[in-house]
Amino acid sequence: MRGVVLLGNRRLDVRDFPDPEPGDNDVLVRMKASTICGSDLHRYKASGEAYRVLYEEARRYVGSESGEANCAGVVIAGHEPSGVVERVGRCVRNVKDGDRVSIFHIFGCGYCEMCRKGYPMYCRTPGAVRALGGNVHGAMADFLVVPWWACLALPEELSFIDGAVLGCAGLTAYQILTKLEVSARDTIAIYGLGPVGECAVLLAKALGSKIIGIDLIDERIKIAERLGLDESINASLEDPVKRIMEITHGDGVDVSLDFTGSPNASINAIRSVKPLGKVGIVGAGFKSWKPSIPTGIFPLNGIWITGARVSNINLYFDCVNFMIKHNLTFESIVTHKFPLEKAEEAFRIFDTQKTGKVGFIW
Repeated sequence: MRGVVLLGNRRLDVRDFPDPEPGDNDVLVRMKASTICGSDLHRYKASGEAYRVLYEEARRYVGSESGEANCAGVVIAGHEPSGVVERVGRCVRNVKDGDRVSIFHIFGCGYCEMCRKGYPMYCRTPGAVRALGGNVHGAMADFLVVPWWACLALPEELSFIDGAVLGCAGLTAYQILTKLEVSARDTIAIYGLGPVGECAVLLAKALGSKIIGIDLIDERIKIAERLGLDESINASLEDPVKRIMEITHGDGVDVSLDFTGSPNASINAIRSVKPLGKVGIVGAGFKSWKPSIPTGIFPLNGIWITGARVSNINLYFDCVNFMIKHNLTFESIVTHKFPLEKAEEAFRIFDTQKTGKVGFIW
């Protein structure tokens, strides 16, 4: 089979790999769609010391030494897959050949408290976490082997692109909106209108929220406007917090979300909410930062700040039902689709950061 390997310094290869075989409790999935995540782009662009540091972070994240294998360029990239079950292991009973599936991309020990609660990304067993495209082969390949429980039924009402985006970006957005109990009563600010932010716009619009979107890139702002923004702010041209206060008549928003990973955006998200407001920090950034706001703002204004790392796996079914009920599709955020052999072109276009989601289809 073919698979995409990210080499850093904006280089990649489409290489031949042996066709994988499922273990007793595994499932072999024939890929139908696999989308590019912003974290894939970090690995694609990293070079020199930044490349080494990135994989040191990845190795700590997965809790094992296998990040070194990725540095050697032998792990297939990608963690947003969907497809059709090709074959199941001999002990698998809940998944069958021909099933349409989306795939949850992080696997834990399955036994600790966090795994049993549906949060394998917080697995407490040292060295047990496996992440597609991190320390095990990922989704930018013709076939993928995963544990049976990571295969989540994809209804006919949703496309394979929907299933791929749901695997990471879509569920991440749904998780934070659910955690903060966003509703039609809320005015929300969304910092960062990349693919995850765009998913949040689509979902929050269906909830009935008024949405203010903030980004630095006009092309992404325009995509988000088509998805349902009520107000848009280009933060390279004006102070987003000042503009939000103007829009809300000095009150601030009920909920502020940061999908950027930028310390400045996180601070602005905090400064944008009204008293008793809620802040969700979702963007994956490893840069340390000193708050440039007094910490007293939290008790004095009663602000609640929280984060989300992907999603509880069980929210998948809630999100699927929500999308079907509201006739939503993540196809609307995908601006480019490519066959796997055009991976270099796909990453080059996504690297401009002027697109929506970019995906591979089979």
